[in-house]
Amino acid sequence: MTGTAKALRYAAFTLMVLFGLLGGLFVAGYAFEDPGGWIAVLMTAGWVLPMAALIAYVLVRKEAAGPVFVGVTVFVGLSTVLDSLLTVVPRDDWGPVLAVTVFSLGVALAFLGLFRARLAGLLLLALAFVQLVATALGHLVHGGLFSGEGPGLMALLGGSSGVVVLPLVLIGVLFLMSDSLGHEPRKWTHQPRVRRAH
Repeated sequence: MTGTAKALRYAAFTLMVLFGLLGGLFVAGYAFEDPGGWIAVLMTAGWVLPMAALIAYVLVRKEAAGPVFVGVTVFVGLSTVLDSLLTVVPRDDWGPVLAVTVFSLGVALAFLGLFRARLAGLLLLALAFVQLVATALGHLVHGGLFSGEGPGLMALLGGSSGVVVLPLVLIGVLFLMSDSLGHEPRKWTHQPRVRRAH
């Protein structure tokens, strides 16, 4: 791996960890403010423990972690889109559960990126795209996105569901750049012709 590729990979990882710490403190603080008590503990554990399990898995079984992360990303993506259309999770009572799930999966994907930058980058971009689509669908179906009654298109990135999109895109791109720079260019060696002696 070249020095630039390594620097990009660790920059992407560091940015996501910092985003995870700040975002995690915000989400946990919001839960302990309302509803507070043991319910807040359970709500926080509901996203921290799965995230920690995924991180531990990729650190222990990095060779086998790829398919697991693909499966989890597909599951979370489908759940997010379905919830935006059908409101499976009562957001007013439970809060932005699936947005927090996307956020915590993004943090875990950064650990995968240390070992498999290309896969982590692609999954982060896919997760960001699905989150943006789900947010837009939710506003379209429930908030009148294009009728002038709900928020505009730019407001999609400002709420709890949309705020995770830009960091996921940025960090996904950094991982992909790291992967592309980490491959040595193919060197073509010229084989001199051997002439037969007459």
